[in-house]
Amino acid sequence: MLDVTISGSVPAADEGSLTLFGGGDRECFDAAQSIFRVIARKYFYLGPSGAGATMKLVVNTLLGTGMQAIAEAVALGEKAGLDRHRLLDVLSETAVVAPAHLGKLQRAMTGDYSPQFPLRLMNKDFGLIFYLAAAVGARMPATEAAFEVNARQSEQGQEQDFSAVILQMEKQAHLNAAGNG
Repeated sequence: MLDVTISGSVPAADEGSLTLFGGGDRECFDAAQSIFRVIARKYFYLGPSGAGATMKLVVNTLLGTGMQAIAEAVALGEKAGLDRHRLLDVLSETAVVAPAHLGKLQRAMTGDYSPQFPLRLMNKDFGLIFYLAAAVGARMPATEAAFEVNARQSEQGQEQDFSAVILQMEKQAHLNAAGNG
């Protein structure tokens, strides 16, 4: 038996560019590689059972906190007078934005926050991250802040992508979606 988690959303699945994280028996993992190659571009063995799920939580910690950092940066740039569309476009061309966030910036330019990775699932993962952090004694202050903003945006009641934290940060900065104060 293996625990294998998947990193990547709908577009990654459509493109065949998913990443898999596996835990469990190494021989079983090696025997399953022909299956992994069909559904994923990359796959990694992480160790005993549970290690694949742990790696997924580590990755989603970066995904959620990274999106929060982008949302704050966008709100700051808009509040300081930068054009929202140009700001998002330029951010998309920088080396500091992770590949997983690039498509989110492109979709934000058109106001598309339809769920590829819904806020509610990001919030569920934040809960699992906090549970793991408590179990191992790890502090997670940036993740706690990201979760707070995610939760606030979730309270809007719409099924939105986790990138909709951009809207929440714009709201907190007293900007409308077009970036005007």
